Amino acid sequence: MLCLGACVDLSAGRPGEPALAAGWRGEPLRAGEFTLRLFGPDIPADVPRLHVYLGGDGLAFSSRFGVSRDPTPRRHLGLRLAAADPAPAVFLARPCYYGAATEPPCGPELWTLQRYAPVVVDAVLAALTDIGRRHPQAAITLVGYSGGGVVALLAARQHPRVDTVVTIAAPLDVAAWTRLHDYTPLAPGSDPARLPGWPARLRQVHLVGVDDVQVPPAIAESFVQSPGARGAAIRLLRQPGYDHRCCWVEHWPRLLGQVGLR
Repeated sequence: MLCLGACVDLSAGRPGEPALAAGWRGEPLRAGEFTLRLFGPDIPADVPRLHVYLGGDGLAFSSRFGVSRDPTPRRHLGLRLAAADPAPAVFLARPCYYGAATEPPCGPELWTLQRYAPVVVDAVLAALTDIGRRHPQAAITLVGYSGGGVVALLAARQHPRVDTVVTIAAPLDVAAWTRLHDYTPLAPGSDPARLPGWPARLRQVHLVGVDDVQVPPAIAESFVQSPGARGAAIRLLRQPGYDHRCCWVEHWPRLLGQVGLR
């Protein structure tokens, strides 16, 4: 990975701190109207497979009714999962995250009601195409934590280089999830459970924590049972003792082996 232009500050206590421990660095990546942040180590151009990680919704709201000025996660679980992966892996920040909240065309709607909207997915697709050009022989596995799993699944549906998608604690039936928590419904086109005909070519693995109250297993189960998921290559793996945060990072290399990605 080349560090183009102004590199992201990875000093202790900054958004990229978990990447620093793995010897990673960050760079800006132009993706349509957006400039995303890409974190990763130096990876040979000829790798046969690359894992691309997306993080969660982070701090979308500062309170029940107050929108956050910067949605960047505080715990960086998606970034830490990527750093724990022994395979070639990078972390792609979602639009407006990791220092980009004030950059045009960012605004609060892109980390609230439009957090999974087509404009967000399109930016991720553009970034994946750029990443794919750097690694022309690589098949791409998309891995998304929490809300990043929704974005990963929506992007994987459309990108020809992505043949596998893994989600962790993701609200894959968005409408069911917003009803459960009495959240405002999100923008149309944001819900994997309402889309027809998931392609059989796309291998899907969805990991859920049995003790997760933020995104209960029933949410992913509802997606798996949706009409559009019939005939798709889907595995739903329930992890006893796991909740929304514990214990994904600690056990991630083992879990990758469980899903056949080590």
